[in-house]
Amino acid sequence: MAEPVKLYVYDLSQGMARSMSRQLTGKQIDGIWHTSVVVFGQEFYFGQGIMTSAPGTTQHGHPLEVVDMGETFLPLEVVIEYIESLRSVYTAEKYHLLDFNCNTFSNDLCQFLCGKTIPSHISDLPAEFLNTPFGQSILPMIEGMFGQSRLSSSSSNAVAPQQPSAEAASMLQGISAAATSAAPMTMNPVQIANTAAAVDGFISSYKAVIVFFTSASCPPCRMIKPDFENLIREKNGDSEQIRIFGVIMDTSMAPDAAKYGIRATPTFQLFLNGQKYSEFKGANYAELKSQVDILLFEAFPPHPHRKILLRAVVDQPNVPILYSTPGKWDMIYSKLNSFLEAQGITLDTDQKSVLDQSKAFLEKKDTSLNGGQWKSLVDLLLQKLTVDQLFPLFDIYRALLLSKTVSDFYVNDPSQIATILEIASKNESPAKATWLMILRIACNIFANTTLSTAQFTSNLAASHRSQLTQLLVSSLLASDAQVRQAAASLAYNCSTCIAIERLEKEKGTFSGMAEQEDDDWEVELSSAVMDALVKETDEEIIHRLLAAISKFLFLAPQDTSSVADLLSALDIQHVIEEKKASKVISNSKVLGLGRDICELLRQIN
Repeated sequence: MAEPVKLYVYDLSQGMARSMSRQLTGKQIDGIWHTSVVVFGQEFYFGQGIMTSAPGTTQHGHPLEVVDMGETFLPLEVVIEYIESLRSVYTAEKYHLLDFNCNTFSNDLCQFLCGKTIPSHISDLPAEFLNTPFGQSILPMIEGMFGQSRLSSSSSNAVAPQQPSAEAASMLQGISAAATSAAPMTMNPVQIANTAAAVDGFISSYKAVIVFFTSASCPPCRMIKPDFENLIREKNGDSEQIRIFGVIMDTSMAPDAAKYGIRATPTFQLFLNGQKYSEFKGANYAELKSQVDILLFEAFPPHPHRKILLRAVVDQPNVPILYSTPGKWDMIYSKLNSFLEAQGITLDTDQKSVLDQSKAFLEKKDTSLNGGQWKSLVDLLLQKLTVDQLFPLFDIYRALLLSKTVSDFYVNDPSQIATILEIASKNESPAKATWLMILRIACNIFANTTLSTAQFTSNLAASHRSQLTQLLVSSLLASDAQVRQAAASLAYNCSTCIAIERLEKEKGTFSGMAEQEDDDWEVELSSAVMDALVKETDEEIIHRLLAAISKFLFLAPQDTSSVADLLSALDIQHVIEEKKASKVISNSKVLGLGRDICELLRQIN
């Protein structure tokens, strides 16, 4: 089936290139182009590594132009595999405004998808820009931020460089900030500015900025400068986006520094969203740190949930529940062979070899297993064996999924796993052993983050999330406690995927390709978990159900999540109180989770 491929085009200069380019460069340049590729309902672009967003929702706003690049006939799984293969190439450290940027990535992806290159007026713009006096004047500043450009040697003889004007320098700062807002700031988060225009450019480009006004004849300035630089780097930490930007201006070297009304050095001025927030004088590190902390709190206020003491929720580990206990392989393979014999199934030499190889792999006697041959053997057995006879095969399967070698094979083609998940849903009350092994397979999918997020829990159109969800919903109310416990584990794993993504977003380190956050899906899962919780009497299962609910709630987007409203409508507080009163729950960890969930809902409502 053909999938349309669109190129989204943005102007990093926000119209400044169109209005100022002729007077600065002598030629008309309509924009400083940033591009991304939209396919399969996702917008892919090069920024903090390779990133993805819902179309038109990146920090660049709505595209100025949408170019129809044609269609691709490649399946989503192949596209995902290709993009994953590019992650080691398109890294943060390699980003360069002129040489290796978003347009480089868009061009590579479009060629892969539909054999077409992006429009030449976009890809040729850097060389065209550098072959102007303005381009040559601004090149040293660009190379200071991003490293030497391979275009500099080819363009250096074209025109004589000139000293950039304050206006030109300011425009470059804005463009660079816009470009690198999608790329992790490989540039130093502390920059020196020699003009007011450069300072203003930084102030307008970053949410939180502190300007350190110093002078060559100021000993206290020299003393606090290293502390200032270290503090700014420390506050940015490992975040892939700059949280606070530090600017150093030597007032004795900047002719227009009087604009800021500096009467003594050192002076620190703090800016929030482009507006002056506060100012203080003197080389007082304690005051400097306090002011920076206050500014960061105002710029990036913590989620309201962080203001509540939620020890039980916060202490929940963000690791999936996996079924990793080794099986009694001699017995399991003997049982499988007995079923093959009972069904009159005779494996050929190659098929027997694959089965033997899988056993040797699980017993760590062999380090290799051919994924394609194993998949073909499983496809055959799924057709030949009855549902009740599949459990030894599925026990082997769930153990193999714990191996990255095997699970990576299924990242590229997860259809067989999806088929297995559907077996329990399509067969009313299948044999317990088979049902249990299917749930354990579903849980072990989460051993491979790429497999679980890209193929089974994301909102991508080709995701097999519906099969996973149906299995979970149909299993939570099973009559058998072991089946319900495995289903509760699966619910916990789904909620953990969401929790991990929220934490990464909170830290500014999220660069996942497919979003897990999906309110409709979370409401569906929470509703199913609540139905199970009302009826459940096993404390360990209740523990897992409450843990899943706590992860659906904690750090949920304030303006888009409906989970809290659902839980309040279903009166989860009353359900928890009833469980406590009837002594169904007495473990301190379970009681703590129940208490924290009720506290979260009280805070939200």
